[in-house]
Amino acid sequence: MIKPLTSLRFVFAFMVFMSHNILFDKGTNPFLHHLFYEGCVGVSFFFILSGFILTHVYQQGFNENKISKGAFYVARFARIYPLHILTMLIWVYMRKDHPLNEPYITNFISNIFLVQSFYPTDEIRFNTAAWSLSDEMFFYLLFPLLIAWFATMKRKFVVGFTLAGILVFLLCPIFNGTKNQEWFLYSYPPVRLLDFVLGILFYNICQSVKVANFRRKISPTVMEISAIFLFLVFYIVAYFIPEVYRYSMWYWLPVGVFISVFYFQAGSISKFLSNDTFIWLGEISFAFYMFHAIVLWYIRRTFILLDMDVDKPVVFVLGLTLTIVVSGLSFKYFETPANKWVKEKLSKRLLVKNT
Repeated sequence: MIKPLTSLRFVFAFMVFMSHNILFDKGTNPFLHHLFYEGCVGVSFFFILSGFILTHVYQQGFNENKISKGAFYVARFARIYPLHILTMLIWVYMRKDHPLNEPYITNFISNIFLVQSFYPTDEIRFNTAAWSLSDEMFFYLLFPLLIAWFATMKRKFVVGFTLAGILVFLLCPIFNGTKNQEWFLYSYPPVRLLDFVLGILFYNICQSVKVANFRRKISPTVMEISAIFLFLVFYIVAYFIPEVYRYSMWYWLPVGVFISVFYFQAGSISKFLSNDTFIWLGEISFAFYMFHAIVLWYIRRTFILLDMDVDKPVVFVLGLTLTIVVSGLSFKYFETPANKWVKEKLSKRLLVKNT
């Protein structure tokens, strides 16, 4: 476990929570509204971190044929699928009054198989947070191939990434103002694959860096402060950047540098983030992300039924507190045992199949 990066998962999950619970009106406080709305950068962090960490864990094993693709797929499926199904079924119950029409059935099936991000729709999405799992599943399917490609053709891999990045950059103004700009530039898996690939590249850059040389020139703590400062500058300046660029590529550099610096876990901030409480929050961050919209929905629904006019900060604090509680319980009593059970069952089937 890379403790600082584990802890930082909660920080960015919290930023996503902020973006779905904005306390300031865009018309009266546009900049403060931006600071909350821009919390969606948390998704970029998770996509880049996913590529980075999976490369850290699996790259050498794949290259040396010590880890099978089947074992990798089982581990990733067991990690995300049980909680996805649980939260989806909760959403089905929450929206039980929705007509059982063709779009509902289509989106239900696409959510079950995690392909819902491959097409735009205005219809019900069930647990809206699960769109990113659709992207992640796509990344997981390609990951062994990407690692094999990188191992044999590094230069072509980098050139391919660069050309794809330029293509997306050129498409941004074309999609600007269109109905599907958010879907294509923010949700569409092949486009967001670039974030994931960037994580692979940043990890390999870290492996080529001689940390001792850096430490002689600049302290690890200063590097960590600089990484935070760089991210905050991009986050604030994003207020002046067109949204089509901010969906992902605007944050490639600051988030990649941010993850890379804290990967070395050498500075004082890393030591602070290695506290057991922060690590626990990082461990429940997936459940926090998956449950936060559900908790907020129930809170707002309850206040409506009680005919109570409650201020936004009250909903924010209550939602944050309850989501942490629900996530902690889910992590301990559902997510961890379900992950273990699914992994054991599928691993046995994989073993039988290969014998």
